[in-house]
Amino acid sequence: MTSIPPRCRFALLFPFGLTLALLLGTVGCTLATPMAVRADRYRIEVVLNPARHYLRGRATLDLSRLDNAPLPLQKAVSIELELHPNLRITRIYASGATVKRRFRRRAPEDHAASFAPAKHVIILEQPAEAFTLVVEYKGVLRQDVAAGEAPGRIHNLQMRAHIGNEGIYLADGYWYPQPALEDGAEPSPAEFVLLADRIAGMELVAGAERDPISGGPTGRLAWKSSYPLTDLVLVGGRHEIHHTLHRGIPISVHLKPDQAQHASGWLNAVGRNLDRYEPLIGPYPGGEYAVVDNFFSSGFAFPMFTLLSPAVIQMGERAQTTHGYLDHEMLHSWWGNGIFVDPRDGNWCESLASYAANYYGYVLDGDDKEARRKRRNYSHFLSRIKPQNDKPLGTYGRPDGCSRSIAYNKGAAVFHMLARKMGQENFWAAMRQFTANYVGRHASWEEIRNLCEAQCGMSLDTFFRQWVRGGGAPQLRVDRARYHTDEQSLTLTLSQTGPVFDLDLPIRINHADGIVDISVSLNTPSKEFAIPLDVVPVSVEVDPDFHLFRKVSLDEIIPTTATTRSGSALTTVLPTGPVPEKYRQIQSRFESSFDQDGRRTMMVDELQAGALAERCVLILGEAVRHPYVSAFLGAIDFPVRWTEDGFEFSGVRYVSPGDAVLCTARHPGVLGGGVTVLFANSPAAIPNPALISMYDRSLVIFKERRPTVREDFELPIRVPVEPF
Repeated sequence: MTSIPPRCRFALLFPFGLTLALLLGTVGCTLATPMAVRADRYRIEVVLNPARHYLRGRATLDLSRLDNAPLPLQKAVSIELELHPNLRITRIYASGATVKRRFRRRAPEDHAASFAPAKHVIILEQPAEAFTLVVEYKGVLRQDVAAGEAPGRIHNLQMRAHIGNEGIYLADGYWYPQPALEDGAEPSPAEFVLLADRIAGMELVAGAERDPISGGPTGRLAWKSSYPLTDLVLVGGRHEIHHTLHRGIPISVHLKPDQAQHASGWLNAVGRNLDRYEPLIGPYPGGEYAVVDNFFSSGFAFPMFTLLSPAVIQMGERAQTTHGYLDHEMLHSWWGNGIFVDPRDGNWCESLASYAANYYGYVLDGDDKEARRKRRNYSHFLSRIKPQNDKPLGTYGRPDGCSRSIAYNKGAAVFHMLARKMGQENFWAAMRQFTANYVGRHASWEEIRNLCEAQCGMSLDTFFRQWVRGGGAPQLRVDRARYHTDEQSLTLTLSQTGPVFDLDLPIRINHADGIVDISVSLNTPSKEFAIPLDVVPVSVEVDPDFHLFRKVSLDEIIPTTATTRSGSALTTVLPTGPVPEKYRQIQSRFESSFDQDGRRTMMVDELQAGALAERCVLILGEAVRHPYVSAFLGAIDFPVRWTEDGFEFSGVRYVSPGDAVLCTARHPGVLGGGVTVLFANSPAAIPNPALISMYDRSLVIFKERRPTVREDFELPIRVPVEPF
């Protein structure tokens, strides 16, 4: 039998009853006093039918009042619940109150084109200060999974509530009733118990700890929250479960049968991250942890588990060990899912997880070179963005707030500077106190500042005001450097442009036998420093290791694909003859960064003098061998050379059919612009077009579509020292 979509079913079967309920409800609501409530405890019982996309549930909510105003005498009150619009309440009753009437309020017009929960108004007589509400409900939850799949993206953010044979995902789609909140209000953490009937051939995972006792003799699956949660997630798939026990913590990996070869690697990676981060930030706040394969693109962290897309699972060791994948998601067990982000302030947890995993993971590895590269890229990222997008870090997650890129990149850099300012040991001690004080509670940037100040014994008001509450970053310059031989003194004139920051500025002095690293305080637009120095300096560098988050000039930014995609106009040069489809896809991804008027495509035989002089350039495939292109690349000192049977870089020849190179050089005619070449020795060697923009290197050489060589073309800025 063909299923009628739920919204159509309401319209076809219940038009009169719904209208009557709305009319009666409106009358009743005028006689009822609105009462704000919170849920202190949830007991949710569900039966799911993947073949029919169907959910039948019963939710028991222990409610209490949010305010202290006296209850109205001899007068009804109204409370408001929110539930997925495709779910219908079939029965509702209360203990400690009497349900007089209920009705469903229409969704506001501004939500007509997007998801919004349905509002259910409940009229109660004689409610106690705390009472229990039981809601029985059912309906069909089905989404078009493919509609949210965007090429090159690892997150399908359209998914909210879906039940199907391919998998189950019940997250932020109001799949159980919950008290309505005012805009920007802080959701109250609550205790959760979830019971679900088993599903043949499918394994379920919830954002809580498994609780066999609650399941009892019925054989149902049961979970109970280890600490108060703001919401509950339930997912499922046709998986096999692989288990281990790590220092008393149960770890599981839920994989499809054809992914089983990756199980031990993921189990070991979870244990490795627990060993790495618990000494820094305190005990893991949950009772178990799982890595779960998903049926759509995701890298989502939830209490007790992370939900990863099949593509990430299949990456195996690369995703298990590369910082920013599993370690980032696991850190959200502490920050975001253990300690909740106060919605009245900006989202700090992505910045903190990016610092501790995406950046500090390399520090823990002892990989100073890669740690410096991350710091440098944070500053280079900021230097490329448009001024109107350079919004304060503390606005992330707020209306019209800063971008995700600022939260991840600038956020990680800001926490690095904070740790340096207060001392690394003090910083981690503050984070351990953060865990001890706030798991199961909301916290804001202010709580982080207060804890850090208490730990290091200094005021951090200026630091947070300029780096968290303010936007921008300084651009630093050595205006003049002179060495007084007789006085053995180096005189430096330093300046900063843009907003004036209070900085502890690292300076590197290069001399014939080595380097001298010092730090000076700069809190004015310009300042002169006299530095005693018993060696003769040759040159001076400002913050060469990028410990400060700062802007650099456009011609200093390392060339990457982002450089080529950030100009105002792009010329794509294609080879003659049939063009492989993957080259066309790569062209499309580059062109998506430009307006229609800024795009130009030329076959290599059509090139004329000056065609590549003033626009960013993308050159694909065999077009590199054309005499005009070859001369152009030679004129800009392009570092890759083309041979009869392949290409050459740094004295190494690459002639295998599986070899390919992605390389970007600075475009001398476009300030901050780039020239990108992608060349493969065979069509089969062309890398995945969806991943091209994610490579933040100047050069990547691939073997069988896997990166094996990586290089950056950095331009150090050293200012010569004048003798005096």
